[in-house]
Amino acid sequence: MINECIIAHTILDDKIILAKNRDRPYDAKVKIVRELINDVEMVYIVDNDTDWSEGMNSLGIGIINSALMVNADEKEKKLAKKKGKPSEDGKKIRRALMFKKPSEAIYSVMNYTGDDKGDVGVKGHTFLATPKYTYSIEMTTEHKPVIKKLNRKDNHARTNHGYDYKDSGYTSGVNKKSSENRWQYAQDILDKTNSVDGVLNGLSAYQAKDIRHNPYRDLDKVKNPTEKDLLSTTGQILMNVTDLEFILRMDSKQSKFFGIEDRTPDHYEPKISITVQTVKNKTVK
Repeated sequence: MINECIIAHTILDDKIILAKNRDRPYDAKVKIVRELINDVEMVYIVDNDTDWSEGMNSLGIGIINSALMVNADEKEKKLAKKKGKPSEDGKKIRRALMFKKPSEAIYSVMNYTGDDKGDVGVKGHTFLATPKYTYSIEMTTEHKPVIKKLNRKDNHARTNHGYDYKDSGYTSGVNKKSSENRWQYAQDILDKTNSVDGVLNGLSAYQAKDIRHNPYRDLDKVKNPTEKDLLSTTGQILMNVTDLEFILRMDSKQSKFFGIEDRTPDHYEPKISITVQTVKNKTVK
């Protein structure tokens, strides 16, 4: 399924922050699930159409992902769009969040399979953050996983072109330009902001004249659209893995929120706080 997003990592007031703009070619129908598995509380989104998930657990492990589109994935994308085939990666990310140790979660991200045993690991760019360390994992159907511990003195963003694998994702043309520009805007936003709200507000603003190159995208604002101009930002996710805070912002036009599904036992006291907001993109003055 087309999933051209921005993921970001920063530190604000000693708080470890993961953030994401989620771009989809359809109006997203999303719910939040809270559940308890093996004494580990998990909070994550579920896309009702594709079963995609991202989230965090009560040990402070947070996982977000951005796609890398390679030629080998084109057939799968078309099948998913045509038949609404559920994402295997959503199941894989939920599986990784079950673990208490970061090393086990990382191993799961790289090696776990869902129902399709030939589809190994979570493809694309993945950030996995804990209160102590943050890791990037880059892999595709054609590339083995590259795992790196990120330098927390720097801010980090990923879009839809390869970093360790230059032949992965968008490699040329307007798509590569869009991915590079959105990456640069995201990096600039992270470098300038000094607040949690500033991260999401910056990533939801119109920074670029051409909306194709903007971190927050809106199909309705594309001039002279083509059949490839399918994507709008349907919402944002922010996770403070230090203080166990999960924030979901739903786009006021491109998404619908289906509530919080609490699967924890009666009288369980949640460790992860959940905040749901609405976001409407705005122009930078």
